[in-house]
Amino acid sequence: MDWKKLFGFGNKHKNEIMSDQIAKEIGFTEEVIHIIKASVSSSLQPLIINELYNEGETRTAGISFMTPEDKAEKVVVDLQSRLKQMGYLVFICERDFGNERKSMCKVGIIKGHDQFEILKVQQTNGDNYDISNEDVSAKLREWNDRYPFNMIGADYDWVEAIFSELPADQQMKSFAQEIYEFCPDVVDQGTETIEALIEEMRRTNKLFLWWD
Repeated sequence: MDWKKLFGFGNKHKNEIMSDQIAKEIGFTEEVIHIIKASVSSSLQPLIINELYNEGETRTAGISFMTPEDKAEKVVVDLQSRLKQMGYLVFICERDFGNERKSMCKVGIIKGHDQFEILKVQQTNGDNYDISNEDVSAKLREWNDRYPFNMIGADYDWVEAIFSELPADQQMKSFAQEIYEFCPDVVDQGTETIEALIEEMRRTNKLFLWWD
């Protein structure tokens, strides 16, 4: 398939509504494509996933676009509010964790209703700690049942979510300990202490996990 032709790479009319043929090729409705293109200024591209355990194999999971790091979260949350009920999941799928004012990151959009499908698509894992993709999904589902959150980003070695409501003060320390046991790097190579992790969650209202 000629993706460059399909997505109109090099075409200056980036916000032109995609044809019915293109929408059919990627499985997205023309209405959804129009909503996305009206919300972003960069060109749309296929979201190509490299299979981690089958070297050289790739698959097209949806569509993607680039956006400045310091605007990415707002773009994702806005598109989530508009596309979730239509059966689409929006998330940050690549970032370099550099200077937020200068860095660019990639936002992906896939079809689905369950936010944990993002983890499956991104193959998120903690392989260095013998934590599989299934383990990550199961643990996050468990935590979400107790402390609901909205996933805004994930890649093969990290995941980020915004709490709908932070754990109560009396629950925070035990929860932070659970996080540390499941994802040691977030403390050992990040906040350095459980107490600092608790303060970070309170300050950001976020859950962030990463495995080096």
